[in-house]
Amino acid sequence: MVKVFKKGVLGSMTAMLMLSGFLVACSDKDGGASTATTSPSGSNAATPSKEPEKPAKIRVTLWDRANAPEGQNLGNNPIIKYVIDETKKVGLDVEFVSLPRAQESEKLNVWMASGEAPDVILTYSMDTIFKYAEQGGLWELDSYLAKYPDLIKNNKVALDQVGMYKGKRYAIPALKANTYSGPNMKIRQDWLDALGMKIPTTNEELYQVLKAFKEKDPGKVGKDKVIPWALPAINQSMKAFYYGPMFGFGVNMDGPSNQFYAPDGNYKNGVFTSSVATPEGKAYYQWMNKVYKEGLISKEFVTDVSSQQFTQQVNSGAAGFVDSNDTPWNLNVATRKSVPTATWVPVEPFKRPDGTQVMNKVSDFSMLVAVPKSSKNPDAVMKYLNWMVEPKNLATVQSGIEGVNWKDDGGVKVQIDPELNKKTTWVSLAGDLAIVQQGGPALNKEQLLKSVALSLPDQKQREEYANSFVLYYDIFKKFGKPNTVIDSPRPVAQKTVAAIEKSLYEGVSKVIISTDFEKTYAEMLAAWERAGGKDYDKEISDAYKTMKK
Repeated sequence: MVKVFKKGVLGSMTAMLMLSGFLVACSDKDGGASTATTSPSGSNAATPSKEPEKPAKIRVTLWDRANAPEGQNLGNNPIIKYVIDETKKVGLDVEFVSLPRAQESEKLNVWMASGEAPDVILTYSMDTIFKYAEQGGLWELDSYLAKYPDLIKNNKVALDQVGMYKGKRYAIPALKANTYSGPNMKIRQDWLDALGMKIPTTNEELYQVLKAFKEKDPGKVGKDKVIPWALPAINQSMKAFYYGPMFGFGVNMDGPSNQFYAPDGNYKNGVFTSSVATPEGKAYYQWMNKVYKEGLISKEFVTDVSSQQFTQQVNSGAAGFVDSNDTPWNLNVATRKSVPTATWVPVEPFKRPDGTQVMNKVSDFSMLVAVPKSSKNPDAVMKYLNWMVEPKNLATVQSGIEGVNWKDDGGVKVQIDPELNKKTTWVSLAGDLAIVQQGGPALNKEQLLKSVALSLPDQKQREEYANSFVLYYDIFKKFGKPNTVIDSPRPVAQKTVAAIEKSLYEGVSKVIISTDFEKTYAEMLAAWERAGGKDYDKEISDAYKTMKK
């Protein structure tokens, strides 16, 4: 794993600007107008009152993950209403613009080309930020950010790592408050117990477990219905991945983050090679091809582009193994509605041929917030982000209304009514609304127990909940490594990354289901090369050589 390269961005000049910004903010606390004035002659005569300033209109992207409960939408949600109402008090008129998560890149390209993008655009890809910055499509944000010291203070760790391009800031990274999370493998412990089997520690052991799930149906769901490994279509919006099994074959996460949800490649002897072109990557896909042919993955996974089939397989209790961003506890809640005895547990990273174990964990930063040049008011966007870092506002956009969705108990948010929360706080899931900070710090066992004191009245359930999260966090603490950060210009990636990702989404699916693996794998590799894969890898290799100087 290549060492993370961080570049500081908040120097003494910024500190001076922060101070001046603070003074400006204090003087403008009430919208720039005082309640009484003194006339030029020094008398107490009142001057004519000014017309109240019209709120600054900003349109904010909000990803649509197709998870809104019945009767709920962006126009009918108490948290959205809170944001709209409260930001008016600071002179903002906020409108949310829905963007289907599966169409993020495509739609964003259309918006940027047409000049119709919202004032706030979101992406997880630094290459996307670099591309639009190079094209002159984004506002430089240094001077605007400097006026908002609260935002700088809250997000400093993230700001010090990413968002810069050629020495100028073009994106505000969301802070990831709890880094002990990310893609992780989970398996049905109740199925293992029924078979007398242990949690797998290698890919070969996983294969044997999946075969046993298929042949012996420990969940009694029906041999024609059991899904040993639940996997949706491989695309930008997929809810499950294959990080863990691919790590097990020796593929690393040595490259910068991308939007293709799998380990991205290995850096050896000064050369980076994308996973698709490594011997380890080929061996993994050949193994996946075998697993698919033996019916250990859903036969229809390629058509499950919205992950609805995957969700149904988990919720119904038909699935035995997944690799996703979900926590084991959340899967328990979902599956136990159909199978009360279902128990999902985390799986430690598989032992690789060299004996090592590794898994990916999230970095200190998350999504990147940018302002397109078509926006008329970048300062209003910074004002919106600064409004959000105020503790009450951040707590609301993350968790819902205090006193309705949760109550405070010594700094711990205690859920009041989980069923109500599912109907109202769906808009906060995945941190799509709280775009300045995703989540809070990891809780210890005592805090975890306190957090569910009302929602889980049974002491045994509370203990299971707390123990589940403690184990989950401990695995990431022990084995997790973040992506490498390259915050230098990458013109090749700017031109090729979208085409590369598209070729892999299509190619990997074909390889997994192919009846002629060697032929289909060669076709995938050729498509990757045509999309610019080798040039992409060379650029990363060159960047790492520069970073090591």
